[in-house]
Formats: sequence, C-alpha cells, structure tokens
Amino acid sequence: MLREEFDKTIRKELMEELGEKNILAVPRPLVGIVNIGIGKLVTSQPENKDKIVEDASYVLSMITGQKPRVIRARKSVAGFKLRKNMPVAVLVTLRGKKLIDFIERLVSYALPRSREFKGITKNFIDNKGNLNLGLREVNIFPEAISDKIRYNFGIQITLVGSAKNKEENIKLWEKLGFPFKI
Repeated sequence: MLREEFDKTIRKELMEELGEKNILAVPRPLVGIVNIGIGKLVTSQPENKDKIVEDASYVLSMITGQKPRVIRARKSVAGFKLRKNMPVAVLVTLRGKKLIDFIERLVSYALPRSREFKGITKNFIDNKGNLNLGLREVNIFPEAISDKIRYNFGIQITLVGSAKNKEENIKLWEKLGFPFKI
C-alpha cells in the first residue's frame, strides 16, 4: 500500500517541494538496517548462547521477512567478558520492496503500539539525514508476539535515504509517515 502511494503520489509531491525536474532525482529510501544486540545477554548467560541467537534470529526474521546474519566478535575484550567469535548481534539489511513494506509496518503498527514513544526528534537524524531509532521492546511488532520467544530484545533501526542533504531526507521521512516532534 505504501509502495503504490510512494510511487504514485509521494514522489511527485517531493519533486514539487524540492524543485526537482527529474523524478529520478527525488530522494527515496535506499537501505534499512535492523539490528538486535545480544552481546550482553550472551556474556551474562554463556550456557544459553545458542538459544539466545536462535530466538533473536527468529524474531528478526518474523519482523523483516528475511533471514538475519549473526555478527560475531572479532577479538576478545576482557572488560566486557567478550571472547573471540562470540555472537554479539543479529542483523538484517533491507532494500527495495521489503524496505518499504518494513517502513509501513513500523510507522503504521509498531510505533503507535510503543508505550514510551512520543515522536521522533531531530536528534534521531544524523548529518546525512539517516534516521536512527532504538526501541526497547521488539514486542511492539505484531509479528514478534509468540510463545517461542524466551527473551525480551531491544531493536536498533537505521534507515538511509538517497537525498543530497539532511533537510531533503527529513522531508522524505515525513512524507513516509514518520511522526516528528516539532
């Protein structure tokens, strides 16, 4: 639904607002990176690390519709009780149609269900205009509600737009429905 709306109306509105002459010059979402950090859980419960990785992978695959890859520690860090090749995160990179579908589910279903979410401030956006969200609960996604999940995970989301500057990317995120605080 958002995909068709983006192609038919949002891109044309952005083209007029930004004064672009070519529809291909209009910013669009390029990449979405969805990450669940499991390093702290794995170091506190090393005997359950396989179950933790399995749960986090299951949750992320249900949310994104794509199999995540496991990110492992490159070297040991004694201060964090981290050992080489220990799993520290599961990550999915979304592009194209899956990215637009994920944005629609995030804006329409997940963010309104979040208790602590009051809107996105400009601090969530870096100098290039990339949007970075950290959510404490993954349960706000309807797909993530299951009896199989034994742990409560947080989730980090980074969305990258194709705009030339921060202001154009902010307009893109606003048009896609992200609720910004004024």
